[in-house]
Amino acid sequence: MRMLITYAICIPVAALTGYLLTNPLDYGTLGFIGLVLLLLVSPLLIKWHYPLMVFGLSCPMVCFFLVGHPPLSQVVVLLSLGLAVVERTTNSEKRFISVPAMIWPLVFIFGVVFLTAELTGGIGFHSLGGDTGGGQKYLAVFAGIATYFALASQKIPRARWKWYLALFMLPGLTRMLSDLFPVLPSPLNLINLLFPPNISLDKDVIVGTTRLGAISYAFGVVPGYLLARYGLRGIFLTNRLWRPVLFLVCFVLMMLGGFRSAILWLALVVVLMLFLEGLHRTRVTALLVMICLLGAMVLAVYSDKLPYTFQRSLCFLPFKWQTEVVMDTEASTGWRHGIWRAMWPKVPEYLLLGKGFALNQEDYQNIGNGTFAQIHTSHLAAEDETLAISSDFHSGPLSTLIPFGLWGGVGMIWLIAATIFCLYRNYQYGDAELRVFNTFMLACGLTQIFNFLFIFGAFPNDVNALARFVGFSIAMNWGVARRPAKAASNPLIKPAKPLPAGAVPTA
Repeated sequence: MRMLITYAICIPVAALTGYLLTNPLDYGTLGFIGLVLLLLVSPLLIKWHYPLMVFGLSCPMVCFFLVGHPPLSQVVVLLSLGLAVVERTTNSEKRFISVPAMIWPLVFIFGVVFLTAELTGGIGFHSLGGDTGGGQKYLAVFAGIATYFALASQKIPRARWKWYLALFMLPGLTRMLSDLFPVLPSPLNLINLLFPPNISLDKDVIVGTTRLGAISYAFGVVPGYLLARYGLRGIFLTNRLWRPVLFLVCFVLMMLGGFRSAILWLALVVVLMLFLEGLHRTRVTALLVMICLLGAMVLAVYSDKLPYTFQRSLCFLPFKWQTEVVMDTEASTGWRHGIWRAMWPKVPEYLLLGKGFALNQEDYQNIGNGTFAQIHTSHLAAEDETLAISSDFHSGPLSTLIPFGLWGGVGMIWLIAATIFCLYRNYQYGDAELRVFNTFMLACGLTQIFNFLFIFGAFPNDVNALARFVGFSIAMNWGVARRPAKAASNPLIKPAKPLPAGAVPTA
């Protein structure tokens, strides 16, 4: 009977799929084929959806075969969360990790964003033919909130925490495929359907001159993983020479992107871990100081002879740099300060009701149909530039207060406080085996908050990042660690006096 049922289902589906493949492909055909494939792999998804979700969070793939080309992270989060909810409803033993301190600020932010969207034009997608746009930013916020609940749906087995840590971080290495598009041979460049290229074929790619942002990000994954896995003590105070060498080599290669913020981000994480690990009074400090002094001596002599992207990454340091590098960075910083000065006076207009992320058709055309074609144009006022129109202010507070008003600010402050509370508790009272991991997560959380407030913040991205950090920490630690209870003592019971030497105790 089982064989007959199998044939009765598989043969018609195979025949229909073959017929559809003989016709020109459209979204209807692709959707049907995708549904068939989903049904075929559904047993694997049901069993392994959580590891797949953890993998997808840092993998930069996009689902090009879906409308709107959503990133893989959003797809796997929604899929894993849906399966977790189904498991919870069918099995009472399957429970989410309950952390009210984190749940309530996320629920509050969801309510603020949803109500603001409903009152300011709704959630629309130009890519789907809608009259309004901006839905991608709303979707990023909702996906970030869903990420926390998807991560908190299971407890990561303590014996497999190292494997899950690698699964959480190392897929980011695949991002470098986005910058390899110009050098991939014809059959292999189809992989860039999954990893969209960052570099235009119209430009000559010169290593050290062309800003290879994806490769820079990929090399930045390695120092982060080493810090989370071994800590500063395990990298620099062991006999394994490959660890500090790999750390420093990847740190240098991060400069291929020419991003100052990436170097500052990693440097701040290292400094915070130095103090959180209690190494500021050990020889690690002396070793790091020696490395910094040696690097400063080399930069003092060769700073203006380094490749362009290296100079741009380090030009915040007081050394001699090429004129074009200084002009480029000053123009970028000046533009950022200009848009901040132009937009801060507009904040009071949106304190009660933010403007949201909705974009009408005119705004969408002004930003070049989503390509931001007029960035940094000198004939436009700062508040009229494309990034300002799309609420990309390169400032965390502005990207919160203008789209969502005072209520968004309250929700973000609440989320920041909850993030610090949860990460600090796990760092202070977590399992000794996870000490290095919890130290790294606290350093990353504090760095992300500092970046949001003062360097390069964006409300959708930072809600996603904070929810991801805390959700993964909670899954690793099985919740938020509690302060150990003190032994109860009765003040009416006085300790016995010590017996004199040679005395025999009596009953």
